[in-house]
Amino acid sequence: MTVYKYGKIVHVNSNYLILDHNGSGELIYVPNISRFVRDDFKKIFISNIENEYMKVTYGFETFKELVMFEDLISLQGLGPKTAMTILNEGWEKILALIAKGDANELEKINFVSKKIANNIILNYKDKYAKFLEKLDGNFEEYNKKLKVNNTYINQFEDTMKMLGFKPSQIKYALNNVEVNENIEKCVEDAIKLISQHNNEVRV
Repeated sequence: MTVYKYGKIVHVNSNYLILDHNGSGELIYVPNISRFVRDDFKKIFISNIENEYMKVTYGFETFKELVMFEDLISLQGLGPKTAMTILNEGWEKILALIAKGDANELEKINFVSKKIANNIILNYKDKYAKFLEKLDGNFEEYNKKLKVNNTYINQFEDTMKMLGFKPSQIKYALNNVEVNENIEKCVEDAIKLISQHNNEVRV
């Protein structure tokens, strides 16, 4: 069983990349694509989903993120695409939401119904609470960091709205830009990404 692949990223699109691994180009779908930069050499943890119709490879920056993906798709009614949409929010954020049983926030994610959110929490709340304690050593401190990040995201969203961007464009930007305290720079990066995405769609 292959857990990860190492190679050079030769192409980055809106939700997938192509990794040159031992001279072979591999198409890998990844969450938070902004973390993956063209021409970088990268270790990518992978999960292969195969059925009679197709074979799709999903990739992750860390082993922890891969474990979360595998956990999510093991639940009834939750497929790989929904799991990737969830992880687009940031695996650390999702980990914290599940650990504290915040179904309302999970429901705000596209394709996540109340039933799915409750099922995720029912199955993984205790596991992820322990996981988070080991990861951070301080659950409350992690929640404080999460609130700060949410503040930056709210500022980013407000700025994008004032500039006239549609909700779908803002959502796309949030999935592909790592928002931090430098809101102006994040907005500039988002505008470039949205413009690039629009051009790709036209082609």
